[in-house]
Amino acid sequence: MTELFAGTGKSNITPRNGVEMIGYFNRPDVSQGVHDDLYARAIVLKDGSTQVALCSVELLWLRKSDVDAIRQLVIARCGLSAEQIFIFATHTHGGPAIHKPENWDRSYYERVADAIVQAYETMQPAQLGCGFGQLFGYSINRRWLNRPVDPAVGVIRIDRADGSPLAVFSNFACHAVVMGYDNLLITADWPGYSSRLLEAELGDGVVALFAQGGAGNVNPLTETVRQRLAAGHPVTSIGFVSNYYGYQKDAPDAWNIEDRGGGRFIECETIARAYNAEVMRVWRSVTTKTTVPLWLDQVTVDAAVGPDEAPAAGMTPSSTSIINAETGSVIPLDIRLVGIGSAVLVGQPGEVFSETSIAFRVKAQNLKYGHPMLVSYANGTYAYLPPEDAFPEGGYEVNWPRGLGISQYTQNRIADAIDGLLKAHATS
Repeated sequence: MTELFAGTGKSNITPRNGVEMIGYFNRPDVSQGVHDDLYARAIVLKDGSTQVALCSVELLWLRKSDVDAIRQLVIARCGLSAEQIFIFATHTHGGPAIHKPENWDRSYYERVADAIVQAYETMQPAQLGCGFGQLFGYSINRRWLNRPVDPAVGVIRIDRADGSPLAVFSNFACHAVVMGYDNLLITADWPGYSSRLLEAELGDGVVALFAQGGAGNVNPLTETVRQRLAAGHPVTSIGFVSNYYGYQKDAPDAWNIEDRGGGRFIECETIARAYNAEVMRVWRSVTTKTTVPLWLDQVTVDAAVGPDEAPAAGMTPSSTSIINAETGSVIPLDIRLVGIGSAVLVGQPGEVFSETSIAFRVKAQNLKYGHPMLVSYANGTYAYLPPEDAFPEGGYEVNWPRGLGISQYTQNRIADAIDGLLKAHATS
C-alpha cells in the first residue's frame, strides 16, 4: 500500500458590499456589511494513483453548472480530473445570491479553484484516521418536533508525518439558519464559527472543513427556540405539517418554527462550541495511519417523476423548467462516493432528510464500513430530496421538489444505485 499524501488550501470568497442575499424569501434589503468572511476550504488526498479533492464552500448551495465551471478551472491548473473533485456547500443562509456574478469583484469560481489548487500543490506525507461521536440537544426536527434528528458527528483527522495537525473534516446535520431573514450581515452562520474556532484551537495553519449531513428537515435548537417552546405557546412546524400546544393559525401568540427572525450571533457561537467539543473529543481518540486506501465511484440517478406516478399537484411548466430546461424529462442526480480508509462519503446534490442519512449509515455499517457519512449539497443542488414516506405528509420540503417534477421514489432509486457500489468496494 502506498504512503498517504495530503495538502490543504483556503480562499476568501466573501462578496462585495451591498449585494442581494439568499436563503430567505422575505429579506428587507441587500447586505449591509460583513459580520464574518466566507471561505472555500480544500483537502487533497493521494494514495498512489488515487487522488481526491474535498472542498467545502461557505455558500447556500452550488448549482451543477457552478460545480462544473469550478472543476474546469481546477483541471486547467493542476493534475486533478473532474471525477476527483468533490465540492459541497455548508448551506449558510447568510450569504450572497450565487446566481449573480456581479456580487463578487472577482469570480467566486476562481476563488474556490484557488483553494483546491493550493491544496494540490502543497501535498506532503501525512497520516489519517476516522472517528464518530454524537451531539444531542442542539438540533430539532422542524417538520415533526417529536421525531428524531441524526446526532452523528463524523470526524476525519489528518496529520502531518510528524504528527502535528494538518486538517480536520467533520460532518453533522443541522441547517445553518441561526441567523434569520432580519440579518443583513454576510455570515457563514454556525458552521463558519465551527471552522474558525477549530482552526484557531488546532493552530499552525490547520484547515477545518465542515460538511452538512441529512439536515434537510433539521433546524438549530437555539436558546431562543428553547425559550419559545418552554413558554408553551401554540406552535406549528415548517410548512404546517404538524401542530403543538393547541395551535390555531390565527392565534395571537402562535409561532411557526420556520420563523428564524431574532437570531443572534452568540447562538451561532454556542452551537459551534458545543459541536467542536465533540469533534475534538473524537479527534483526540482517533488513531492515524500513514497508509490509507482511497477509492472513488459515482452513479447518475434519474429523479424525474416516472410514467407510473400521477402528476404532482402544484407542478407548473415554469417551476419544472428550472431543472428540466437542460435535461428534458430527465433529472440526473450526480451521486458520488469517496472511500477514505474506514470512512465512506456519499454526496447527494440536494437537501437530504435525517431519516435518509441514518438509514444510509445503518446499511453501510452492516457492510462493515466503520464511518459512513452522508454529505448534502454536494456536487450541485437541485432541491429537497425527501424520503418516500414524507411525500404524503406534504409541507415545504415536499412541495418544492414535487413542483419541480422530482419523484417520491428518488431516495429509493439512490439507495438501490449505491447499494451495489458499497458492496463491491466493501469486498475489494
